[in-house]
Amino acid sequence: MAASNRLRWKRLLNELKFLHEERDLLKSICEEAGPEFQIHYEEFCIRNKVDLKSLNQKHGEKIQSLYSQRTIEQGTPPLLAGLPVLYEEPAQEKETPYKMTKDEMEIHEAFKKIFRKLALILHPDKLVTEASAAERAEKLKMFKEAKSAIEKRRYFKLLELAEFFKVRLPRNYKQQSRWMKREIVRIEEEIDQEKRTYNYRFADCDTESQKDTLVEAFIRQVFGLQISSK
Repeated sequence: MAASNRLRWKRLLNELKFLHEERDLLKSICEEAGPEFQIHYEEFCIRNKVDLKSLNQKHGEKIQSLYSQRTIEQGTPPLLAGLPVLYEEPAQEKETPYKMTKDEMEIHEAFKKIFRKLALILHPDKLVTEASAAERAEKLKMFKEAKSAIEKRRYFKLLELAEFFKVRLPRNYKQQSRWMKREIVRIEEEIDQEKRTYNYRFADCDTESQKDTLVEAFIRQVFGLQISSK
């Protein structure tokens, strides 16, 4: 392949890897900030004499009448559907089948071949009997990383392992580049969505005043109630 095409492919690969890491970090930040935002929110309501229980009850009745939902229990404020702004106990994720395009299926098959070759090197059953306990543990860790990479379509990890073990890479570079461009757009959208959540914005606050202002905005958006702590 032309050197310029390969260079472009490598740049896309590095960008995709970075975006995956950025998205994972953002998700972690938002999960950690969620309970802190919840605590600050409740303390804000106490300080400003906001009857949270009554407010939640009225809000629950409104949601029920609008969307015919079941009665929302009194207690801590629930998340609005489609509004990832406030912490709640994470629900169990439902497995939904992912339908790949023809391009994606062909790429997936190419990377499955890499995975099989890596499995011959990394799978515990394939290790030589002379291998030390430390070597077995390290290769088992790599095998799990490879398995996760193929399942989650994080092919850049497979490429890293393949290069490390000198496994021949698939030559469908143009096809890979097309797929990576689409993935970059998709992950950038997910990153943008995470940055818009109240949890992320709360984590980004430096002062108590900024946190209070954020809670005021949340109450105004969710309950239509204007409160000023100033």
